[in-house]
Amino acid sequence: MLKPTIDTIVKAELKADLLSKGINFPLNLFSDYPGEFYVNQYVYGNVNKVNLEHRVPQVLLLGEGVITQVLLREDSPYHLEVEGKDVNLYHDGEFVQPLSLPEVPAYFGRKLSDGTLADKVIAVAGEDTPGFFIYPECFYFPEGLPCGFCSLAGTRKSVATSMQKEFNDDNIAEATRLFQNIPWRPLRLISFTAGTPTSDEGTRKHIIGPIRATYNALNPKVPIHALVHPPNDFSLIDEYKEAGVTSIAFNLEVFNRELFEKIVPGKEKFYGYDRWIRAVDYARNVFGDYNVFSGLVWGMEPPESTMEGHRFFLDRGVSIASNVFHADPRSVLRNRPHPPTEDILKISRDQSDLYLRYPEARTIFSVSMRSTLDWEIHRGDLR
Repeated sequence: MLKPTIDTIVKAELKADLLSKGINFPLNLFSDYPGEFYVNQYVYGNVNKVNLEHRVPQVLLLGEGVITQVLLREDSPYHLEVEGKDVNLYHDGEFVQPLSLPEVPAYFGRKLSDGTLADKVIAVAGEDTPGFFIYPECFYFPEGLPCGFCSLAGTRKSVATSMQKEFNDDNIAEATRLFQNIPWRPLRLISFTAGTPTSDEGTRKHIIGPIRATYNALNPKVPIHALVHPPNDFSLIDEYKEAGVTSIAFNLEVFNRELFEKIVPGKEKFYGYDRWIRAVDYARNVFGDYNVFSGLVWGMEPPESTMEGHRFFLDRGVSIASNVFHADPRSVLRNRPHPPTEDILKISRDQSDLYLRYPEARTIFSVSMRSTLDWEIHRGDLR
């Protein structure tokens, strides 16, 4: 039974348990689903052992605005059943609750003027936040030093082969006008995520340039968030702001110095822990307090270390972001267990207290996202 471990009435607690344990279901469960739903795009990583023949939802909707990552894990006590158009969640054979599937974005299926499908260019984060995953490469992979939890290279060579690899300003601008002008969900934020070029000039060309193209195409203007690697020359941080970025994230990933070196060896060798902190501080001075984020991956270090990292950044006027570790099949840490639910909830409740102590701190997104509890915690779900 679930109780007293978690309370399934509290959707954030159920989400924490699902992120820890995953869900079991046959790969063909959604193949003949009678309704339409937003299928995983695989713009960044592949958390499941699937191929292009399998239709798997991008997220599952738990209710009360909460969504969760679809983590297929055969040893999970949770399982899904599809009965007609109903998708139901069970735990050890007992019914838990119905789930909903994400709606297909209204601009998907449309073609740009060069014939490219919009859904191969526009990357929708979570359930409904449009944006772009630009420069889908990272030089840490050919150097043999990728972040241990990252499956970018393997995913882009397999299930993501149809996704756009190169972006030009005209396509970016046209795609931007498309999702801004087709009525669907409220457009609160545009999200940019990028790989890691080898040089600052590559960053200017492949990342800052497309962001500027989006900003120039927007009418009216909309906040733009960028999740990127910090540049070597800090003056490029000013260029991000000049290009239209309103908030930026440089994810440290692991707060403990020794574990940082082991888990994200490329970041340690080619950039360094202390320089990363200096870049975050510089960005805070450019964008203002709590408009800069640094994310940590829960489960990469003891919970106490993650909580210490949260306090460290909030004290510096930097907002925190998180991602609950999931073992991607094509990553270095593919055999590492997910963090237990107790650890996820321990960090979550500590973060909830921190948001009360630092009321100016905020979350990147104003909606629930798939592998983080930041928004739910900020909303007060776990107080």
